[in-house]
Amino acid sequence: MPEFDNGPARVHYEIVGEGPPLLLIAGTASDGASWGPLVPLLAARQLILIDNRGSGQTKVEGPLSHLDMVDDCRALLDRLGIAEVDVVGHSLGGYLGLLLAARESARVKRLVTLGAAGMDAKTRVLFDDMARLYFTMVPQDWFRLLYQWLFSAPFFADEGVVAAAAEASTSYRYRQSPGDFARQVAASHRDSGVELSAIRCPVLAVAGELDLLAPPEAVRAMHADVPGVRHQVTAGAAHSIHWERPAETAAAIVGFLG
Repeated sequence: MPEFDNGPARVHYEIVGEGPPLLLIAGTASDGASWGPLVPLLAARQLILIDNRGSGQTKVEGPLSHLDMVDDCRALLDRLGIAEVDVVGHSLGGYLGLLLAARESARVKRLVTLGAAGMDAKTRVLFDDMARLYFTMVPQDWFRLLYQWLFSAPFFADEGVVAAAAEASTSYRYRQSPGDFARQVAASHRDSGVELSAIRCPVLAVAGELDLLAPPEAVRAMHADVPGVRHQVTAGAAHSIHWERPAETAAAIVGFLG
């Protein structure tokens, strides 16, 4: 069980495969296991899967901050002796990747963000409500509501598929607790203060055509200050781009990272 201490946090990570290192940073309510569909498609790389604070097997008390999560990534690279690394981040993980690239410009070679956008007022209310409801609802029902924001219409065509997914999410051994989800949501209300114009590495921003949380125009707005950013829209995909379109997502990552 690979873990290390970074300040008050006990940070968990996994390493899969061999090759040039690729750091994968998950989104809100997700951990390293969320990269499952992409792992076999990125077999030529050494995949470094980190659990953010407030998710998976990483443990820490008190309020969370995005900058602390970024520092966990830096500390992990130091621990592994990695001077330069490619990075892929989904949703919140994409934002953390941008912060890492801005603060550690010599460490990040190339960055791919998937469905990474800022929160407007509507999205903030949604996440605040989902955080409040998680304490009061049957978990299976809460996940069914969450899926409405993560997946496109075909996912819901078979009720059995939806029910099985909700049961699997609920029974996941390292399922994020309502308290930890609330802490991650609270962290999103605090501005990092990091200027993304400081990023010097090549960046590819991938958006899902049907993403309700991070529509293509919101992804563009998030990356507006990133020098030379390239944009790509994945047709037919909602927020969970790498689950709905794993082959296309892997192809975009491999093509960009070379």
